[in-house]
Amino acid sequence: MKKIKLQFEKEGEGISKSLSAFVRLGDSIFAAGDEGGDLARLKEFDDGTCFRLKELINLSNWFDFPIPPQKDQTKQVMEVDLEGMDFDYTNQLLWLVGSHSLKRGKADATFDTKKNLELLGKVKPDANRFFLGCMFLHKNKNNQFRLSLNEGANNTRAAQLRCDATTSELLDEIRRDTLFTRFCDQNGGIPGKDNGIDIEGLACVPNGRVLVGMRGPVLRGIATILELAPERIDSPSTKADQLQLTKIGPTGLKYRRHFLDLAGHGVRDLCWDGDDLLVLAGPTTGLDSPPLVFRWKAAIKAFGKMSGDEEKFVWRSENVLVQQSLGSTWKQVETGADHAEAITLFDKKRLMIGYDSPSTKRFHKPASVIVDIVDL
Repeated sequence: MKKIKLQFEKEGEGISKSLSAFVRLGDSIFAAGDEGGDLARLKEFDDGTCFRLKELINLSNWFDFPIPPQKDQTKQVMEVDLEGMDFDYTNQLLWLVGSHSLKRGKADATFDTKKNLELLGKVKPDANRFFLGCMFLHKNKNNQFRLSLNEGANNTRAAQLRCDATTSELLDEIRRDTLFTRFCDQNGGIPGKDNGIDIEGLACVPNGRVLVGMRGPVLRGIATILELAPERIDSPSTKADQLQLTKIGPTGLKYRRHFLDLAGHGVRDLCWDGDDLLVLAGPTTGLDSPPLVFRWKAAIKAFGKMSGDEEKFVWRSENVLVQQSLGSTWKQVETGADHAEAITLFDKKRLMIGYDSPSTKRFHKPASVIVDIVDL
């Protein structure tokens, strides 16, 4: 495995410690973490061995979050828990999705039993997690994609799906689904890390549709990808236009489901390699696990149909769904660290893998983190 350095500098330190989604576009890597509410653009240096922070974008300036930053915290926003990102080249839209998950308090070895029981007993929504949206990127004179920093630079606004502090249009639809309703009851619900609803990974389909992966729930060993068909609605009174979901699934559901045999794992991220869909898989809980990447061959053919009877199970086989060999043995250097969280094509023949909770050997001050580059 080859390693490269992502330098987030002090202002982007939060992303470096919680890296959860990224995409490479030309000379830049757009990256986000699952804490905070910023999007970073890092530019290539040193012949591609290093990418350095060039701009940090406060997403609350572009989207209407249920809990915006306070006046005395203009550079901060309650965490959006961004877990997936991809770029629609046809429409020049950068898509982002939050986890849509409930959060359980986390026990800690430094706390006593009473405190840990109190933490484990707390289950709550984080208000900004129920987010799905897109931003327009323009091409500069060097044909590199950049965010327009003023509204007059393009005539395409950001757009987002309706959401509030406890739900979104997508989560409401998931609640209608008999497969998932038990996991997200409005009076209860199961936290994401307990095999509850947990969205991770996003990939754009050329026809404008969007795929979101579900880390959980894994249903008797089967993972799920949801295919969405968002439509934009003008909304002049808000920062972003509204998106609404089209009914494309069975029994009038606003999504189509694709069921994948990922050896009992859930989806951690998605990215395209030509017509094949690469799926980063991992456990629904915080288990230590090496990076697992599956290739769904010719997956592009499965998306975009309008009939609701096209939902199918995709089983592991050498002709359809196969686990990728990453070329060398991956070794974990610290217990509880280096959980593979994000993938993107680094170039035509190599894949970049990023990690949440990076080990001390991956994290370097000031706010630099090492990611892996592997041959496909």
